[in-house]
Amino acid sequence: KDQEFGFSPETQKEVCYNWAMREGYEVVKCFEGEHESAKTDYKRKRFNQMVKFVKDKKNKIDAVIVYSTSRFSRGGAKTFSIVEELQERGIPFFSATSGYDSRTLNGKLAQQNEMIYAQYDNAFKGQCVRDNCARALRSGRWVHQVPLGYDMKTTKEEQIITVNEIGRLIKDAFEMKASENLSNEEVRVKMKASGLDLKKQRWSQIFKNIFYAGYFSNKFLDGDVVKGPHEALVSLEDFMKINGMLVKTHKSGYEVKTDKEYAPLLGTIKCPFCGGNLTSSLSTKMRKKYNREVGYYVCSRKGCKYNASTIRVNNKFEYFIDGVSLSDSLNEALKLQLKKAFPILNEKRMNEMKMLRTNLTKIEKDIDVIEGNFSLSKNEQDRDVCRRQLVKKEIERDEILKIISEADSSILNLKTYLDYGMKLKDNILKLWQIANLGDKKRIQDMMFLDGIVYNKENDDIEPISMNEFMLLFGLESKSYKDAKKEQVAKIDDLSAWVGHLGLEPRTSRL
Repeated sequence: KDQEFGFSPETQKEVCYNWAMREGYEVVKCFEGEHESAKTDYKRKRFNQMVKFVKDKKNKIDAVIVYSTSRFSRGGAKTFSIVEELQERGIPFFSATSGYDSRTLNGKLAQQNEMIYAQYDNAFKGQCVRDNCARALRSGRWVHQVPLGYDMKTTKEEQIITVNEIGRLIKDAFEMKASENLSNEEVRVKMKASGLDLKKQRWSQIFKNIFYAGYFSNKFLDGDVVKGPHEALVSLEDFMKINGMLVKTHKSGYEVKTDKEYAPLLGTIKCPFCGGNLTSSLSTKMRKKYNREVGYYVCSRKGCKYNASTIRVNNKFEYFIDGVSLSDSLNEALKLQLKKAFPILNEKRMNEMKMLRTNLTKIEKDIDVIEGNFSLSKNEQDRDVCRRQLVKKEIERDEILKIISEADSSILNLKTYLDYGMKLKDNILKLWQIANLGDKKRIQDMMFLDGIVYNKENDDIEPISMNEFMLLFGLESKSYKDAKKEQVAKIDDLSAWVGHLGLEPRTSRL
């Protein structure tokens, strides 16, 4: 603000031009570093352009003029080497507001003292800024731009942070992530259909930002987290739950990405040799040679060469869990939970449908406008742009129509809903097959507490441990026996609604 009153760039430039005129210099070029801090020379685009220009012999530069030494640099002793290099080329730099000649010994000493003081002054101001920002944050005043989904109005007297339309959609996304255990990619697709189109990486940043839970976290707070006065879009409990879901690490400490449709067992399947989580990849060789997407579960640890076909392993896993059901002792508890969930899910579905239809109306209007522009345009380039836009909008429209159609067909009354849930209880395989990736992972975690391995020699799934308290592992199903005989099972033959025989927990595979 102080640069508006007597210290503006225009004022500085005028002083420099007047000094050059008095001293008999012709100004060849002016470098103005807009919004560039003098404390970090290597990041200053215009400063570095100036140094390069001055060093170029064809420009025949005799001197550099600045308003004050602090405008040249606040790097302190780090700047001495730049100044020395210019002086060795016969190019001194002069401060238009200083009374010394930097070409003399005393003038050079005075200039160096000014550079060191400028560095100290910059550090002192920086500490003041940090202290003031920390004080403001602890008093409930945000000091940066607010995250996506919020609007902020700040005056000297007060600061008001409000949730906007995007914020309400982000709130839905948090609820969706917490309650449905969706992957970030699944959230991205659903929210795009509702009108909020963000990249998957952006959703990851949003889910990790505690500001959305009503708290301030900032570098000025030295690791502390303080309660903010703004409205939270997610409860702290759900925020911690979501971030617990995001932390999926190997023993060696790097992230396991579990949002790959072709590899649903990621995070559950372990390497039979080192015991670590397997990752997955698509074969570039198969893609180039046969134009086929062939996936593999692989162990990325040094010296561990294990890999197995995702299709083979996924099929074996389905054969293995065919016959698994929830214990009948949990029937009443399950019915109670289903009854509690039903009104919440129905209300949520109605809200989602409302957002989808609103977005659908907007897209259909966009399509009408594009079609109108296409029909009126005589320029082939403009028509080509319209064609591409039309294809994009039609794809978005068809995706939303598909989601609406699936949602409409899934709306149930309470009795049908309870019957549906109780039948799924007796067929975990069916439940796993229709689940999204997040829920697949939850089912896998419930069944196999410590994960599973795929034994390539035996061509068999081997659980490290199983949840025998909640689950019943029946006798091997027909499909599993067929698999051992290298026969391919048909999903239609998996007895979708019939509980399998045998009540003794299967222990031979522990």
